Amino acid sequence: MNRFTNLDQALIGMSKNILEFGVWRQVRGFDCLEIPHPVMIEITNPTDRYITIPQRKWNKILPIAESLWMALGMNDLNSLPGRYVKSLYNFSDNGRTWRGGYGPRLRTFSGIGSDYDISNPAHRHIFSGHVKQVDQLRYVIKSLKRDINTRQAIIQFGDPVKDSFENSVDLKKTKDYPCSRTLQFMMVDGKLNCTLYIRSNDILFGLSAVNITNFTIMQEYVANIVGVPVGMYYHIANNLHVYKEHLEKIRLFASLDPFEYERGLRFEYMDSFRSLHRFDRLCNNLYNWEQGMWRGEYPLEPMTFGHDMIDDWALCFLKANDPTNTTRFTNPYLNNLWKVKESQEESSGN
Repeated sequence: MNRFTNLDQALIGMSKNILEFGVWRQVRGFDCLEIPHPVMIEITNPTDRYITIPQRKWNKILPIAESLWMALGMNDLNSLPGRYVKSLYNFSDNGRTWRGGYGPRLRTFSGIGSDYDISNPAHRHIFSGHVKQVDQLRYVIKSLKRDINTRQAIIQFGDPVKDSFENSVDLKKTKDYPCSRTLQFMMVDGKLNCTLYIRSNDILFGLSAVNITNFTIMQEYVANIVGVPVGMYYHIANNLHVYKEHLEKIRLFASLDPFEYERGLRFEYMDSFRSLHRFDRLCNNLYNWEQGMWRGEYPLEPMTFGHDMIDDWALCFLKANDPTNTTRFTNPYLNNLWKVKESQEESSGN
C-alpha cells in the first residue's frame, strides 16, 4: 500500500517508486520504465486533489472540463476539453470524438437488455433480447440510497462489445482504448470510499493529469447526492509507467520533499445537490453558459448557479478565459491552485 494525503504527495512518492522498482520495456517501439506489478495508492484526503507542484506545470482547467464532460455523458472533443487542450485530438480515431471516452460509458452504457440463457454452446452466437441503455451513475446512486452498505455500487468502463473486435474477426484497432476499467463506491466507517482499477497508467498524462482528480471529484458529488461524507480514495494501477522522454521530470519530482505539500486541511462542499436530477440540471446549465461564454454571447464575469461546487467549476472556466479575474472560490484548494489572493479584510480577520 502506498499511502498519501493528497495528489501532490502521490506524484512525488510514486515517482520515487518508479525509479526504484521500475523495469525497462519497449512498448509500441518506445522505451518505457514501468512497475511490472499492480500498485495500490491510497489518498487519505481525496478533496485535496489538485497538483500545485510548480515544476509539474499542471493544466488547471483540463480535469474540470473533463469532469463536467463525463457527468454530461459526452465524448465529442469539440464540445469541451478539446477547446482547452488541442493535443487531445491526437488520441481521436475520427478527429472529433474519443471513442473510449468515459462519459457515454458512464451515462448511456448500451448492450443487450435480456439476461443470458444459453443451454447449448451452439446457441451462444444467437442474438436475443433488446438493446438497453444504462445510466451507471444513476444505478450507483440508487443502489447506495436503497442500501447504504451495498457492495454492488460499481461502474464498468470497459465495453467488450465495442472494445474487442472490429466488425470482422480482427482485433480492434484504435487510438483510444479505455484505460480505467471499474470504479466502485462503498461505505466504510460512515464515509464513502471510492476504488478505481486501471489497466495501464502513465504517471504524468494519466494518474497526475486527470485520473485521480476526475474520480475524486465524482466521489465527492456522489457522496453529496447520497448525503454522506467523503472517505478514502484507492487507485489500483496494473501498470504504472513513464516513457523515457519524460524520465527527467520524474527524477525531478522524486527529489522533492512530500512534507512540503502537507496542507493539513480538509474541505467538502456542504450544500446538497439533493438528487441526481438536480445535479444533472445544474451541469446542463453550466454547460450551456460555458458554451455561450466561449462564443462571446455572455460577458466574462462570475455566474451563480445555486450550488457552490458548480459555481466553483464555472469560475474555473471563467478564469481559464480571463486570467485577470480575481474572484475567490468557495473551495480554498482552488484559491491556492489559481493563486487567488485574500482580500485585505479576510487577511486581517475582519
